[in-house]
Amino acid sequence: PKTMARLAGEKDRLAVVSDQVGQPTWTVDLADLIIRLVEAEAPYGIYHGTSTGQVSWHGFTQAIVASLGKDPAMVDPTTSEAFVRPAPRPAYSVLGHSALEAAGIEPIGPWDERWSAARAEVLG
Repeated sequence: PKTMARLAGEKDRLAVVSDQVGQPTWTVDLADLIIRLVEAEAPYGIYHGTSTGQVSWHGFTQAIVASLGKDPAMVDPTTSEAFVRPAPRPAYSVLGHSALEAAGIEPIGPWDERWSAARAEVLG
């Protein structure tokens, strides 16, 4: 988010991939989830510590830009092919939360609600 916020302050337009979808997660929320798992003495296993919901990098960048009071329309969608990175990125990296739910642990809330709570601290 800080990089995208900086770029939004430096440029009139941003091109961000719209074909990679994930779950932006605030580290404060992840730390809280880990504490809740330990305190609940959750069974040993694999738990996905991500926000719920899903969004593309393009959509998340639009939310970041809007948090700055700028027009989200300044963020143009592009594809991964047009934005080559040294390491390949998965197109769909959304994780499920069924193990948390089975252990009686509430997953982290929706990414957009959590971004609203995090943005002031994350962006400074």
